[in-house]
Amino acid sequence: MRSIKFSLSRKSTSGWEAAVLLTEAYLTGDQKADQLLDGLPEDFIGDRRAACQSLFLGALRHGHRSRAALKGLMRKKAKPGVEAILLVTGYELLDAESERYPKIIHHAVECSKALVNRFEQGFLNAVLRKLPDALGQIVPGTAPAAYFSHPDWLVARWQKEFPGSYTRLLEWNQGIPTTYLKIYDPKIERPAGLEATDWPQFYKISGHVSWKDDLLPLLNQGNAYIKDPSTRLAPGLLAPQPGESVLDLCAAPGGKAYDMAHAMEGRGQIIAVDLPGKRIGRLQQNLDSLQSPDLICRIIESDLLELSADTFEAHKLPTAYDAVMLDAPCSNTGVVQRRTDVKWRLQAKDIEACAQLQLQLLHSAARFVRPGGRLVYSTCSIEEAENRAVVDAFLASKSGSKFRLEASEISYPWETGHDGAGAFLLQRT
Repeated sequence: MRSIKFSLSRKSTSGWEAAVLLTEAYLTGDQKADQLLDGLPEDFIGDRRAACQSLFLGALRHGHRSRAALKGLMRKKAKPGVEAILLVTGYELLDAESERYPKIIHHAVECSKALVNRFEQGFLNAVLRKLPDALGQIVPGTAPAAYFSHPDWLVARWQKEFPGSYTRLLEWNQGIPTTYLKIYDPKIERPAGLEATDWPQFYKISGHVSWKDDLLPLLNQGNAYIKDPSTRLAPGLLAPQPGESVLDLCAAPGGKAYDMAHAMEGRGQIIAVDLPGKRIGRLQQNLDSLQSPDLICRIIESDLLELSADTFEAHKLPTAYDAVMLDAPCSNTGVVQRRTDVKWRLQAKDIEACAQLQLQLLHSAARFVRPGGRLVYSTCSIEEAENRAVVDAFLASKSGSKFRLEASEISYPWETGHDGAGAFLLQRT
């Protein structure tokens, strides 16, 4: 198969062909889905880009089901390029009415002529004609992991953790995520096409909204931010007040800083800390838009585990804060719908490794809370091991004995209708 760079540089490259090339790149490389999509050429826009994104993410989202169906149709594993075509077409078949099957299969076989050799074309034609029936034989009752396209180990884990709800979780994860806009100033005129939701200030972005004409002006003015309603939980519990000093840990790209700055009515101090890297640039842009004579916004590039009072003193900043936000790195099991390849990259050992790191980070964050101050620990995981278990382990420790759990909120997607998350408010005595 030809290189992605070469193929996507041609104006004749269709969204379907691009999706196949990205799927092959995902199967053979180590890049995440969003990294591959971000790597599309700038002039690969409009319907082509939309089709490519939809088909590529759909192929990943439903890939396990397609592979299960294909297992009985092939004697050996297909080459990555051929497998990519099968996965993209498998998703198309799953997403279509039966009367469209012949057209979808014909299109795939014809388009494959530019990607594979003649022998592989014949193989694809034979397999794809049998694929609709094979897909239909996979049912949730007997093969939930295959039907909902999740790893066997993760389904088994969730069967134990959420025995009455795990199928609803699996079904949720297979949906197409909604894009939301949070508008901070209720007085501004909202663009047509924004749909109100059950969560104040959050609006669903419909296809009628123009990115250039409607959204960019709001975003550039600092009056709005693209984020899921689950992101309201942690800042809501921390509830920073005007004039307070706030420490935002693991802060990039700055979405929670936005919420906190508006809650503070633009008065006080926000110190953001995150690891050096390209995400710092986005964080800087966001903080620059919040900066004002009454609101000081500063960035410290540092590993939280290495952060000390000396670090703050070197920057002429306080060493203890009224409010500390720790949005810890996690397994991302609450956002599988939005980051569909998470379920394929994640392993069981990763959840336990995350929990160990999170506890270390929580201990580090606690050092910078002033007496009487507040600390919020949050994740975008739905795992007990990364949420309440981490908090309980911290509270049972010597340093944690200075804190008490005041409140907590857990978002389970099948209940809330948005991304999963955990948030815990700890009050220092």
